[in-house]
Amino acid sequence: MDNIVTVLSMNVRGLFSNSKKRTDVFDWAKGKNASVICFQETHSNKDIEKKWEEEWGNTCFFSHHSNKSAGVSIMFKKGLDFEVHNSIIDIDGRYIILDLSLSSQRITFVCLYGFNTDEPSFFNDIHKKIASFSNTSILLCGDWNVVQDTNIDTYNIIHNRNPNSRKRIEEIVESLELLDPWRTCYPNERKYTWRQCSPIKQSRLDFFLVTEDLFSLMKNTNIIPGYKTDHSAITFTFSASLAKRGKGYWKFNSQLLRDLDYIKKVKTCINETILEYYESGNIDDQLNVKLSCNDQVFFELLKMKIRSLSIGYSIQKAREEKAATLLLENHIQNLENCMNISPDGQIHAALNQKNNRKEEIQCCTNVIIMKMIPPDLTYDTHGRGVTARHASWL
Repeated sequence: MDNIVTVLSMNVRGLFSNSKKRTDVFDWAKGKNASVICFQETHSNKDIEKKWEEEWGNTCFFSHHSNKSAGVSIMFKKGLDFEVHNSIIDIDGRYIILDLSLSSQRITFVCLYGFNTDEPSFFNDIHKKIASFSNTSILLCGDWNVVQDTNIDTYNIIHNRNPNSRKRIEEIVESLELLDPWRTCYPNERKYTWRQCSPIKQSRLDFFLVTEDLFSLMKNTNIIPGYKTDHSAITFTFSASLAKRGKGYWKFNSQLLRDLDYIKKVKTCINETILEYYESGNIDDQLNVKLSCNDQVFFELLKMKIRSLSIGYSIQKAREEKAATLLLENHIQNLENCMNISPDGQIHAALNQKNNRKEEIQCCTNVIIMKMIPPDLTYDTHGRGVTARHASWL
């Protein structure tokens, strides 16, 4: 038996000074039927804890700064089956980290509010705190005040804001093997979670990062309109299984190796990653260029990027194939109805053709394992042979 859990996160831009707004926001959040609500920029202090928990109607955790800035909270839906084993509360109102069981799914759960300035040490601190818990399942959410990809996650943002924080987040993603579920599901879509009107600027500052086992349990993830704020809300819904689950993995569909679009994307990813870390040397001789990082770090970064690209591509293909399957099933149903009413050889032949096509599509919808490098490949004397051979293999 599975229990469905929805996590909702939103920057609320202050709840302290306006009790009417606070009541409305609480009611709005309850109306979304989310299991766990994460708010950022609550503008709270310790004096409000009992009152706000009573207004919410169930257990809440708070991290305060002042009644004019920062502050985060985690609020649990009444009736939710959960247990908090341990908690780490930031004294500056920037994050809450819980060692949390939802049904029998044990999770390190993080709600955070990043700085507007470039503060990589903030994410270092969170990384260290996460490591203090032994859970293999990890979920982080909040307003990071950093975009992951300046090209696709911003609109009309001229400056490269918080580059060191972005780099540190990338390192944490690699270290903990995290995925951005929304970007993984929608690799090319432009959608933003913060916006200003004059001049128009937009960024995707709010997002989830989850381990692959939680991603494998995902039902859906969305960016939805926020309420009384300039931020959208984000949601992540997953099955908190009562059965013991190991770390999720992806099975590789060998048909991707015949997919020319996929091959092209991976080759482009390899070339772009080399350019990203290129320092000197003949760029046409990619085996021997000097990079700004050592060979092992480069290889791990490349694997991370190929894995993320492949998951997103596979999900998009699966979505397209699912749509094609649904259309075929409608055609098949109509043809079967025709056969029931007035059997005909041509209709029967068309029915067989549609069924065969449906079987072909189903054979292609295998789940993907992120094991992009074949086990027989090894490093060359320069340490970059895997990269080059991977390109040749594709």
